[in-house]
Amino acid sequence: MLFVALGLVAKEPGSGYDIAAFADRTVRHFWPISRSQLYTELARLEELGWVSGTKVQQDRYPNKRVYEPTPAGMAALGEWLDAEPKQQHRRGQSLIVLKTFLGAYMNPDRLADQLQEHRAQAETWRAALSAVVARLDAMDPTASRHFGRASARYGVLQAEATIAWTEEVQALLADQQTSG
Repeated sequence: MLFVALGLVAKEPGSGYDIAAFADRTVRHFWPISRSQLYTELARLEELGWVSGTKVQQDRYPNKRVYEPTPAGMAALGEWLDAEPKQQHRRGQSLIVLKTFLGAYMNPDRLADQLQEHRAQAETWRAALSAVVARLDAMDPTASRHFGRASARYGVLQAEATIAWTEEVQALLADQQTSG
């Protein structure tokens, strides 16, 4: 969660409230983070020297802290983004989608490599589940097999969506490299 919070501050510096609202509009859809987690991580980031917090006095509202990344924080974010992923997906979380969201702070070649690995995993998963579908299609039809096939097809379609998404992002990267 530490690097998620750091990436959010890098993309949209602001108060904890502002950053939490930004998270709700963006990463919450593929990397849920609670407000309490975010506030905890902002404090840790400040202790590490990766963000600087400035106290802002307000007349009609409680005082707040406004956070922005430090050069050390941006360097740490870049190193984390370029690092080999330790896990690709946990319930409700997709590391490659998070890294793509923060792709402007990442080495484009490393992002391309990680996208290719993610695509290869999806292709392997699609092939395995397609074999299950074919095996079930070859058997005598029963209600149980129909529902098993439907479940396997769900996985096939998810894998195909992942492959299509990686193709879109890879094309975006290629366009940026030729125009940049």
